[in-house]
Amino acid sequence: MTRALFHPLSVLLSWRYLLTRDVALMFVTKTSMLGLIVSITTLLVVQGIVAGFQRDLNQNVLGLIPHITLSDPNGLDIELGARVASSVPAVTATTMVVQSSGLVSTSKAVQRAQFIGVEPDGMSEFITTANPVRDMMWEKLKPGLFSILLGTGLARELKADVGDSVLVTLAAEGISPFGYMPRQKRFLVAGLAESQTSLDSMVAYINREDARRILQMSKQANAAFFRLANPLEVSSVFFPIYVAANEPDLFAATWQDLFGALFNFLQRFKNLLFLLLSMLVAVATFNLVSNMVMLVHSRRADVAVLRTLGGSTSTVLISFIATAWVIALISLILCVVLAWLIGLALPTLHGLLTQLLGVSLRDGFALHQLSVVLQLSDVMRVVGLTVLMVTVGSLYPAWRATQLAPSEVLRDE
Repeated sequence: MTRALFHPLSVLLSWRYLLTRDVALMFVTKTSMLGLIVSITTLLVVQGIVAGFQRDLNQNVLGLIPHITLSDPNGLDIELGARVASSVPAVTATTMVVQSSGLVSTSKAVQRAQFIGVEPDGMSEFITTANPVRDMMWEKLKPGLFSILLGTGLARELKADVGDSVLVTLAAEGISPFGYMPRQKRFLVAGLAESQTSLDSMVAYINREDARRILQMSKQANAAFFRLANPLEVSSVFFPIYVAANEPDLFAATWQDLFGALFNFLQRFKNLLFLLLSMLVAVATFNLVSNMVMLVHSRRADVAVLRTLGGSTSTVLISFIATAWVIALISLILCVVLAWLIGLALPTLHGLLTQLLGVSLRDGFALHQLSVVLQLSDVMRVVGLTVLMVTVGSLYPAWRATQLAPSEVLRDE
């Protein structure tokens, strides 16, 4: 009696249906389960690869760039950042910088760059701990030394290395008797900044005081960088920050202006892959339907006896649906474990796969390392899709089982 309380009749029947001695039926069952395992594992791994791209971009991009920037070419109050941070709780870090566009050149090449004059101590605190450039050589950007940190991509284009001298040309307003004269100064390459993103090809860091002296600014900064606790809430936090700044004619920008399209593309790309690869799960479900039809045919006598002993049609219906659920549950458990193991091995095997296939899985993304992240939301979405498809696919065979006439079946037996 105790066993019956914890093991409902429909579940017991489903286990009995699965543990059959029919060799042909067991082969079809294992084949349908293998189809589910392959399709679901493929879906989980692909979702994990895209989620890994998103995580790395969140760390390497949103961990480095400011989430909100307020700037004024004429200069800002040096206390503006601290004033805004004390007024807006969503702001977790701030730093005052001097930023200007210009050119950086060597004897071999000339490249356009965005120069950011930073305070070394403030920049180290501004960048999150997850970002690889947090431990960059900021201490080498001392005022008066005119040293510069070049992005690795920028240094590669310039064919420059640590210890080389580069000519920095900054755009600044001002006309001399000889016409427009840009501000130029030679800098010593003190290090290479590597964020593993496209920023490495467009950004160079110098000391804030050196930048101010070259631009001949009367104020100590012309831009304020703000970091938010949640970068996705930038739209709702933007206006309070602007109001708290309390300065006229400010130019404002957010991280979405530069990288919003990339993040939106990744999310849409992930959803599209989920939709397309869901077709694999649908095909595997069709194989499960054929298995269920064979199962119903082989268990006609059991169903007839159950109905004769007073079993209801709902008991029969649920027992066959539960059989499909058990197959799906076993497949899902194996799929999650297999996807996790593939996620551990794939970064190591990526070089070999690239040589065999001729295509890199990170083509089109400025990432140096492939990572697979199985997010709980992605796993639950795959589980929900599988359970839904398996349930719908098992309804027809289960309904066919309820339509069997016990008298006709037992008469043949």
